[in-house]
Amino acid sequence: MTDFNTLFGGDITQFHFMRPLWLFALVPFVLFYRALVQQDDLVAQWQPVMSKNMVEHLSLNQNRALMVSPNRLFLVFSVLATLIMAGPTWQQQPSPFFEDNSELVIALDVSDSMNKTDIQPSRLERAKQKINQLVELRGDAKTGLVIYGGSAHVAMPVTKDKELTRYFLDVLDGSLLPDNESKPASVLKPTLELISQAKAPSTVLLLTDKTNDQAIEEFTKAFEQQQHQVIVWAMGENPQSGGNGTVGLTETQLASLSQLAQAGHGNMVSFTHDASDIEAVYQGIQNNLFAVSDNALPWLDAGYWLLFLLLPIQLMWFRKGWTLQW
Repeated sequence: MTDFNTLFGGDITQFHFMRPLWLFALVPFVLFYRALVQQDDLVAQWQPVMSKNMVEHLSLNQNRALMVSPNRLFLVFSVLATLIMAGPTWQQQPSPFFEDNSELVIALDVSDSMNKTDIQPSRLERAKQKINQLVELRGDAKTGLVIYGGSAHVAMPVTKDKELTRYFLDVLDGSLLPDNESKPASVLKPTLELISQAKAPSTVLLLTDKTNDQAIEEFTKAFEQQQHQVIVWAMGENPQSGGNGTVGLTETQLASLSQLAQAGHGNMVSFTHDASDIEAVYQGIQNNLFAVSDNALPWLDAGYWLLFLLLPIQLMWFRKGWTLQW
């Protein structure tokens, strides 16, 4: 059985009914409820031959005075039962035979600015640590690695070997490149070549602290017709977090990095000192995979949980004197 975290973890904006025609059953239920109410309305029945005040003083209708009555609970029961049959849902459930064929191509900026120490020991070293944690979280998913500064180069082809990723990360730094000026647009050619053979929507993950207008423009053109996405992981102390008194990323830099991610119809994730940024990046990768790759995934029928609301209502009819006049 699906747990509550899975059940309520979907996108509520996708709410719909799996069997919407069942909602038409509400019409006869409402009409029948109105008939029950009119049947118990002594004032309406006797008003043609007796004044309203006199009927009210002479009649005794306990069910009508109660907030909880058989008639009203019948209506609640009918509405809930109809909603259950209609099958409310707002998320898809992965198939047990689903295989993750997506690729994650990590583009790591090793330019001079990544050696700043606003986050200890440096932006570059923390980026490596974050990558290792992300790769560990993803398990045996396909991962490739590109490094860039003034130029970009494939450091590791796409592989499922986590240990290989860790080995390559340990030896990467700016001394490997002839030009240490950061040029994010240079990563387009090697990253797109790596994901060109991907069998599922994939992700290009940039770990950097800066970008420019040229990169934003070129990423917009390159990803316009792509199912793949770009996630930018901003490496640097976020001005919103307070930091440790050192100068980190400015609001302008963060805005530019966000534009770069949006150019690849993705999101920017800011660096955090805990694991929340890793979770955000991982969730962004998964969301792109499931949102685009398989629209045929079955929808999770959440109506079954409403059965627990029907049980106490049904138990009320075991009370002495609780009947409905059909």
